[in-house]
Amino acid sequence: MAAALIRLKVELRQKHLQTHSGFCREYDRVAQTIDPALVGTSPGRAQFHRWLSGALKGLPYPHHCRVLEKMFPGYTAAQLFEPCAADEPTTLLDTGTTEVDSPRGLLGVIENRLTRPTFGVVDWASEQPGDASGSDAGPATDDVRGISKATKQLAQRLLQLERAQRVNSREVSQFAHLAGHIIDLDTRIEIQISGDGSARLTYRYETLNMTDRPLTRMSRELWFKYTDGKLHIRPLRESTRRLAIQRIHDTPSLSKFACRLSPAIQPGDSAVVGYTCDGGKFVDELYWRQSIHRYTRRFSIHLRHGDAGDLISCSAVEEHQDGAENSATEDLIWDYDGDDVIVTLTREYLRPNQSVTLRWEVSHEDS
Repeated sequence: MAAALIRLKVELRQKHLQTHSGFCREYDRVAQTIDPALVGTSPGRAQFHRWLSGALKGLPYPHHCRVLEKMFPGYTAAQLFEPCAADEPTTLLDTGTTEVDSPRGLLGVIENRLTRPTFGVVDWASEQPGDASGSDAGPATDDVRGISKATKQLAQRLLQLERAQRVNSREVSQFAHLAGHIIDLDTRIEIQISGDGSARLTYRYETLNMTDRPLTRMSRELWFKYTDGKLHIRPLRESTRRLAIQRIHDTPSLSKFACRLSPAIQPGDSAVVGYTCDGGKFVDELYWRQSIHRYTRRFSIHLRHGDAGDLISCSAVEEHQDGAENSATEDLIWDYDGDDVIVTLTREYLRPNQSVTLRWEVSHEDS
């Protein structure tokens, strides 16, 4: 009989944090909220694997336990290191707060988020009891008769996503706590650079409307240090909504514009929308800095630099709302296709006002 998995390993799989680098990023982010002195104290690679293999005797050091219990609200450190079947449903401790473990609880959380919106930054996880301040408690959790139509639509959509195995139960809880916000389930940027530096950018968003209002407009901007005189922005043909590009402000290197959607993305609905941009050029500085506008479940940059020669260096940085930075270089994947350089960077669970910067250097620049 196969040995049971450690609950921590099961939970990390559900959050897509089972790699050492991914775990350490999340560890540092959570540690920053507890005590900045704990940032950088995550376990080494060997120790991390001992945690997940069940070889650890007893519990980790107390500071590790503090961070783990913050990372996984509702679990004690001891519970996280108990054996757990891979398909065992996750259960939360009885903390006195409303948990999204039933349709009624789901409705209650969403209703309270819509009627009493949370200002400022909302975490990508359910709050700890001390942070919730009773915001998820109320009549709506006990009696669904007073639930608004918008709340029912949002809850139904989340349950559909879960049944279609697009999201897991923990993410359903996370999305419910983000009711009142627009969520980008997936943001994909493709950068294609020709041998002379001319570039085409393609943006593709899969957007989920978790508000009680139709989404009719997306404001965006693009900037290049060098252009051929104007940035040419067009709707992406693969969009599932019709897009009209409304130019708001243009200079030779900067364009501020809005994507007007038809029909609108209704509360609880999702759609794929996007646009392309031609006219930008990469000449003497090879980097792309992308600001994050919304809560973003998955973000990726796919770069193809034509006739680039050899890739000399490549790095990535994720910047947080407070200006702190952490390296994302470990999540870079690169390859060659003839003389083309191909680079892919993927990040998860980003927040508004963050940014991600990709930098690279190729031998073609020196030729």
